[in-house]
Amino acid sequence: IKKDRSTIYVDLGVATAIIYGREFQIGRNILRAVKEGDAVRAKIVELENEDGYVELSVSDADREQRWGEVKELKEKGELITLKALEANKGGLVFDYKGMKAFLPVSQLSSEHYPRVEGGDKSLIQGELQKFVGEEMAVVVLDYDIHEEKLILSEKATTPDEIRAKLEKYKTGDDVDGEVS
Repeated sequence: IKKDRSTIYVDLGVATAIIYGREFQIGRNILRAVKEGDAVRAKIVELENEDGYVELSVSDADREQRWGEVKELKEKGELITLKALEANKGGLVFDYKGMKAFLPVSQLSSEHYPRVEGGDKSLIQGELQKFVGEEMAVVVLDYDIHEEKLILSEKATTPDEIRAKLEKYKTGDDVDGEVS
C-alpha cells in the first residue's frame, strides 16, 4: 500500500500488515526495489502487534524459499554450476543464492582431486586454491536447514558413460589399474 524510508505497509485483503524495524533492516536488499502496488512475498511473524498490524518478514520467506529450492535440487539430483569462493584444508566453499555451500575434498571428481604426496593438508589446500574463481558443476549431496548446512558433490555428477563402464565390474573381480 505504502512505502517510506523504513516501513512498508501491505494490504493482505483482510488486514493491513507492516514490515518495519529489524525486519525492514534484515530484508532491505529484497525491499529496495519494491514500489507501491507491487506484490511482496513475506511470512507472518506476528498476527497482531501493539499497533494492530500483522507483522511480516521478507527475509524469513526468502530463506524458506531458498531452502525449498535446495530440497528440490537434491530430490531431482539436478546439476547446478557454481563459482568457488574460497578453499580450506577440507574442501571448497561456494555461494548458492546467498547461502554458503561446502564441497568436501572427498566429493571432488577424480579429475579435480588433489593428489598430494603424503596427504599433507596444507599442500591439499594449496592445490584447492587453484579452483577459487572457477565454476564447477555440482549436485546437492546433503543439507540441514536448522544448522544451515549445504553440502555439495562434484563426484556425484559422474557422467553416465563412466557409470556404464563401472557397472561391468562386480565385487571380487580382478582388475588391472594404475595407482595414483
